This record gives sequence, structure tokens and C-alpha cells, in this order.
Amino acid sequence: MLSVQYVGRSFFPLDEELGLLPGSLTAHSQECLVRLGAWMPFERAAELLADMLGVQVSKSKGERYSETAGAAYVAMQTEEAEWIEREAPPALPGYDKLVMSADGAMVPLQHGEWAEVKSLVIGEVAPAVQENGEWVVHSRNLSYFSRLVDSERFEQLSLSEVHRRGVEKSKRVAAVMDGADWLQSLVDYHRPDAVRILDFPHAGQRVGEIGQAIWGEGSPEAAQWTGECLHELKHQGPQNVLTQLHSLKEQYPALEVVAENLAYLEKREAQIQYPTFQQQGWPIGSGIVESGNKLVVEARLKGAGMHWKRTNVDPMLALRNIICSDRWHQEWPKIQQRLGQQAKQRHKALREKHRASKIPIVPEVSLLPPGLVPLPPPEPSRMTEAAPIAVKPTGPRKPADNHIWRRSPIGRARYRPSTSAKK
Repeated sequence: MLSVQYVGRSFFPLDEELGLLPGSLTAHSQECLVRLGAWMPFERAAELLADMLGVQVSKSKGERYSETAGAAYVAMQTEEAEWIEREAPPALPGYDKLVMSADGAMVPLQHGEWAEVKSLVIGEVAPAVQENGEWVVHSRNLSYFSRLVDSERFEQLSLSEVHRRGVEKSKRVAAVMDGADWLQSLVDYHRPDAVRILDFPHAGQRVGEIGQAIWGEGSPEAAQWTGECLHELKHQGPQNVLTQLHSLKEQYPALEVVAENLAYLEKREAQIQYPTFQQQGWPIGSGIVESGNKLVVEARLKGAGMHWKRTNVDPMLALRNIICSDRWHQEWPKIQQRLGQQAKQRHKALREKHRASKIPIVPEVSLLPPGLVPLPPPEPSRMTEAAPIAVKPTGPRKPADNHIWRRSPIGRARYRPSTSAKK
């Protein structure tokens, strides 16, 4: 049988023109699989893909496609953040009022390990509305950025989202967060002139710990005292509340929790001027990042029985960010283009490796004496196999005189008249 010489793997020239991605799935099927995998467990995503499109894939294939797409987007954002930090391009147009909020959430890793995912939420501040007799400020057009990195690296990587939202060019920016040092450093890095507001529930937690330490945990007296203090803190400011806490510190010098929480609030007195912040139309709670932790991080990465590889957390967070920010249709074409470029680069590297591994052809050395020309090789036969040569049999072609066939009556008359009868 004839055979064709192997020419190696290559990139089909129409793949890019037709928008095909590497792998066995069509571009639409792969997008649907990745999108489903960002919303739900990979096994369930594979089942839904089969039900909706009739495309059968395994759980591992859905996991591989999703994490590969997410890793491509992580690389794109990392390159963009490094370029912004290096080149300092002109800032994009901003808004009249923006709010920033950041926090951390724990996710389970393999081998029983837990790690903190940091998230930054940026939103546009909406006009205040009345709810239950009070003016409440909400945020809209929220976007998310999450990574499993240390605080310093998080500051650098979040440049891509901060630059995209126009934080630098916005007229007024507020940072509503708790009092952790890495959060204040984050604000210093991106918008040092931002109005810094200590999350009101966080301040209430500090006041509540003092009341429980004095009147007992869960007691009605502690609940009543805490409620009165927080109402005054929210509507009249921190001055009278801090004065009252100083008095409690003198009455209960042995209770370290009173002195500790008082020092915490005094250090952040400028961040707990809640009546002023509300008059300026700012939110005083960090609910956008707390809900972001649940919606973006925990809803997908903290399911029952889930344990993630550390290297796969950021790719899934990247997909969750663009889905929960309602930017899938804007960002997926970029991911698709990146995956195609990576496939072309891999194929190019394979071709170069194949070419480098070929053994050079060494010319044959003739062993004939000088002056003699070797005969040309015989022409190849058109038939794949030579026809068998008939061998002429040797020896006698008839049975011997004493062979049993000679005594057999077959082939001759069974009755032969005797000679006596003829006579």
C-alpha cells in the first residue's frame, strides 16, 4: 500500500479568518463552555452544554478550556498594568463622583490550605434616595477586580481596572473601607486625595465589642447602649461618643478591649465623620465590596467540596470579574484573539523544533573503482506485490503400475465379455 510522507503539524491558514480556536470545539461552543464554567461547577457546565447545543464534553475538558481562557485574560491585564505603570499614558475620562471599596475573602485551596483573595470594587455614586425615612446613597455601574496576590502586587495589577474606570480623572472619589493598613496603602497608590470613610458597620462592631465587654455578651443593656451610641455617631458625629468611651476606659481600666477599640476609633476620627459624609452625598457603608466578595468570589470558588490549585484561582477570578461586571461581550473577543495568537506561537515553535531535529543527509560514498559508473537502479514495479511464479511440477504424471488406482473398477467397464463367448 502506498503511503504519504509525514509533513508535521501546522496552523491551518483559514483558522484565523474563520475565527476558529485551538481544540476540537467550534468558537461558539467554546465560548458557551467557558461562560458556563465561570458560573457553575465544570461538570454541570458540561451537562448544560450537551443539553443546549448537543455538544458532548467531559468535566476535565470544560475545566481546561475555562482555565486556559481565564489565564489568557490574566496575562492581558497584567501586561496592561505593567504598561500603564511604565509609560504613564493619559488618564481616561472619569465621572463626577466615584466610590472605591476593597476587602479580602478566603478561598479553599488543595491540601487543606486557605488563602485570601483581594477584591477592588469601583462604582458610580447615584443621587441619594429616601428609604424607611432615611436618605440612602447607592452605587451603580459596579466593576470588579480580584486576585490572589500580596497587597503590594495587588496595587500594581489593579492599575488596569482603575485606569479603565477613569479614577484619576474623576472629579471626586471616596474610599469606603475598613481600617486595614493595606487598604489605606491602596488608596495612597491610586487616589491619595480620596475622601476616606471608615465603613459604618465596621465602626459599629468596635463600639459593640466595648458594650459586650462591660455589660455582657448578648445582654439587653449592651444592645441598648450600642444602639444609642451608633445612632448618635451616625447623625451627630463622633465627638460625644469618643468622650463617653473615654469615661468607660477610666471606669474599667482592666478591660483591654475598651482601650484597644477606643484607640482604633480615635486614630480614624477623620474617617468617622458620618453626618458630613452623608451631607456630601457619599455612602458610608462598604456593602458593594462585601456583596462583591459573595457574588464574585465565594459564589463560584467556595462551593461544597471545592479545593483549587493556587495557579487556577486567578484565571477563574478573571472570568468572574468580567461576567459580574457585565463586560463579557466586550472582553471575550479579546480573549479569543489572544488564544488564537498563542496557538500560532505554539505551532511555530513546534515547526522550528521539528526542523532543528532533522538529521542532515550524508552523501553516499562510492566503493567502485575509479572510472566505473554504477548501474541505474531498476524501475519500481507498479504492483505493490510481485505475482507468484508458477513452478513446473517434476516426476511422473501418471500413477505407477501397482498403484491402487490401477486396481479400481472406476473408469472401465464392470462387465467385459470373455473370449470364450466370442469364440
